[in-house]
Amino acid sequence: MAFLLAATAQAAETAPDSTVIRFTSEEITVSGQKGDILQQVTGSESAVLNPSQMSVYKVINMMPSLSQQSVDPYGLADISNYHEAFKFRGVEATAGGVPSTTANVEGLPVTGRPGGGATIYDLENMQNITIYTGVMPANKGLGLSTVGGKIDMEIKRPTDTFGVDVKQTVGSNDFSRTYLRVDSGELGSGLKAFVSGSTSYADKWKGEGSSNRNNLMFGISETFSDRVKLEAFLTYSKGLIHPYRALSYAEISNLETAYSKDYSTDPTSVWHYDYNKNEFEDWMVMANLEIKTGDSSKLNIKPYYWSDKGYYMETITPTPGTNLVREWDVEHDLKGLLAEYSTKLGDIDLDFGYLFHTQERPGPPSSWKNYTVSTAGDLVFKNWSILSNTSSHELHEPFIEAKYSTGNYRIEGGLKYVNYTLPSIITYDMAAVDVSYDEALASNPSIDASRSATAAKTFSRVFPNLTLTRFINDDTSIHLAYGENYVTHVDIYPYFISNAKNFITNGITFQELWDAREMETAQNFELGMKMKGTNWSLAPTIYYAIHNHKQAVLYDPALNATYPMNNADAKGYGVELEADYKPSRDLKCYGSFSWNRFYFDQAIASDASGNPTIDVKGDQVPDAPEFMAKGMLSYRMGDVSISPIVRYSSVRYGDVLHEEKIDGATVFDLDITWSRPMLGFKNVDCSLSLINVFDKQYVSMISTSDYKTMKTSYQPGAPFTLMATLALHY
Repeated sequence: MAFLLAATAQAAETAPDSTVIRFTSEEITVSGQKGDILQQVTGSESAVLNPSQMSVYKVINMMPSLSQQSVDPYGLADISNYHEAFKFRGVEATAGGVPSTTANVEGLPVTGRPGGGATIYDLENMQNITIYTGVMPANKGLGLSTVGGKIDMEIKRPTDTFGVDVKQTVGSNDFSRTYLRVDSGELGSGLKAFVSGSTSYADKWKGEGSSNRNNLMFGISETFSDRVKLEAFLTYSKGLIHPYRALSYAEISNLETAYSKDYSTDPTSVWHYDYNKNEFEDWMVMANLEIKTGDSSKLNIKPYYWSDKGYYMETITPTPGTNLVREWDVEHDLKGLLAEYSTKLGDIDLDFGYLFHTQERPGPPSSWKNYTVSTAGDLVFKNWSILSNTSSHELHEPFIEAKYSTGNYRIEGGLKYVNYTLPSIITYDMAAVDVSYDEALASNPSIDASRSATAAKTFSRVFPNLTLTRFINDDTSIHLAYGENYVTHVDIYPYFISNAKNFITNGITFQELWDAREMETAQNFELGMKMKGTNWSLAPTIYYAIHNHKQAVLYDPALNATYPMNNADAKGYGVELEADYKPSRDLKCYGSFSWNRFYFDQAIASDASGNPTIDVKGDQVPDAPEFMAKGMLSYRMGDVSISPIVRYSSVRYGDVLHEEKIDGATVFDLDITWSRPMLGFKNVDCSLSLINVFDKQYVSMISTSDYKTMKTSYQPGAPFTLMATLALHY
């Protein structure tokens, strides 16, 4: 950091709209546009930060204020309460049963959750990955949730010339991944296409079980004229995943034991590894019809569809001393249409459009079945824990975004109108018969009115954003931004079902709690600067956020019950710094630092007796490190690049009372890549990737709520892992 600050005297000329941060090597480019409140990861491949190329979340984890944790070095079996284990600025974007992910593709919300959609895209097929944190333009981050941040992946189009990319990776724990992509090149009449496929397999690094995933992708582009182009993309994926066993705080406190403890190999135990797995099959198809209506205007129409079928099996403890195996069958789809028109009115760049999106449950779940295990090692059906109807979330989202520049100023702002309807939920009283979900519904079971919400819940609200940028000179600018984000939680349904007797005894129906749902909103303020010289750049940012209707598990005196509600207030603020420095042609440096505070702004009601309030005001929320620092060097010696990487994360807590402390950790990785054109290939790359070089034992994933310790669970980080890759580009 000292040499970066010392380098600020070396300022040089650069265009006002140029990127503020640029780290470039043969393997990856990291860039950012703080004036536009976004950052990008681009390049031929992002193999340095994510050698397995299966997890978008591993690629972006060098960014400031982004806490990404993992138990699986390859990203195949990273499962924590059915959602991604990372936070933007201390905010867990998908907590509370949010039925969407933080990742969009081509601006479309085609990665739903729960289910198998997290790793269905091979990152070699992605051209750009853009990260939005805090304030984001109205035409970005479309979908059911924007709180915390959003990731947008752009697909690598078919190339103009014929090409073949082949990659083979092997690694620790029998890891193997084969990737192949063939580009047709120009076929005549503006037609181009590509097809790609990958197959991946890895044993777990502890315990029994393995994971595999097979992906296919097809893309086609047809240019009918200078003004009309049609693109279409199809993705198929199928995977079987054996996750790692979640551990208690007492278990994780002994790290040496935690690094060997996993599921049982005894088939008569409910903790058997093969009773804890998930299997999903996914289809995704999208299209983009682009019509240029003028020299500076165009219309894009993007229909999309995603189908997800599979199941989760896992060991649960519904009551102390009782263990069962639960099967959660998942069969849902989502579909929608984005129409967007961009044009220029005088000196104003204008973009407006409309998104229609509908998405079937789950979440919340529509089917849970419980099993016991016989002495012969067979699963014995016990009961239906949940059986409910098929229903859908529905979103209508028109937006408008404008940008205007005058002199040394640029103004960008927009409005996004969100009309979001939660699904109705009809709960059935199903007999203890082990049949399929469709057969169960066909048996015409009786309706349990007290556990149902037949009336849908709709939220309607306008979300503004505004950014003012002042260009001080050609290489320095400062921006001030304001924007609002949103999220809606749906985990109240399984919570109610699990505690239904207590609610019903107190005269509380599920419809009452469904009606009491509120949309959590966040008001974000940001002040940032970007400076750039001939061989360095620096981007400091400070931010402040106010969260209203934040979800927490609270005591409701009106209903005399404790459950997840949206009436807590929270605040966040922090400092971010990104910098890069290139002291010579062969040495490049990148670093980021962040200080993030995210906390409840009030004491929280706990229950009706004993200690009715818990003074958590000002305390950091669980699983949110206050300090993070990350750095990466790339030194080139002829055809060889050596890239050491370091990541530091400070103390975290597994509970809001800060009684379950997790020490900070520093982890080192190393990538060595030899690359040159040879033997008729455009390039041949040979890479050796070392993850957790010093075999550091530390706690990675924490699965918790932002309030209390509702069965908080923990996972150790992956030990030392070695990967070797050979890639041929023809």
